[in-house]
Amino acid sequence: MRYRPVKRVVTVEFIEEPRRGDYDLRITPEQIIVRYGDTIVWDVQGLPASLAGTVQIGGFLPLEVSPRIALRRRALVPLKVRALPDGPIEVQQLRGRFQASLPLDKTDPGFYKYDIKFGDRTLRDPEIEIRGPRH
Repeated sequence: MRYRPVKRVVTVEFIEEPRRGDYDLRITPEQIIVRYGDTIVWDVQGLPASLAGTVQIGGFLPLEVSPRIALRRRALVPLKVRALPDGPIEVQQLRGRFQASLPLDKTDPGFYKYDIKFGDRTLRDPEIEIRGPRH
C-alpha cells in the first residue's frame, strides 16, 4: 500500500502578557516530523486579526541533510540539495483562521530549522525533520 501524503498541523499560539504589554509564544509540537510529500500547516492563534497577518514563517536553514549523488560518466557526482524555500511564508486568513502552509514535494530528507517572525522580531527557531517516503 502506497503512502498517502497528509497535512501536519503545527499550532502557533500567542499568549498575551499584560504586564509586559507583549506576547509569549507556544509552539505545539516543537519538533515536527514529516515525510516527503506531506504538507505542513501552521495555525496561528491568540492574535487579533490586525496582528495575525504580520506573522511570517521562513528562514529555513538545513542543519543535516542527506547527501544525494548521481552516476554520471562512470563517476559519482554530488547533486545540489533541494532545500526548503529561503523566503518567508506569509500567514493568510482562510475561513476565519490564520494559516500558512508549505508543501514538501521536492525537498530532501533531513533536519531543518526555521524562524517565526512577528513584526520585526524573530521569536523562535523550532525544528523540522523530513523523512523519506514510505513505499
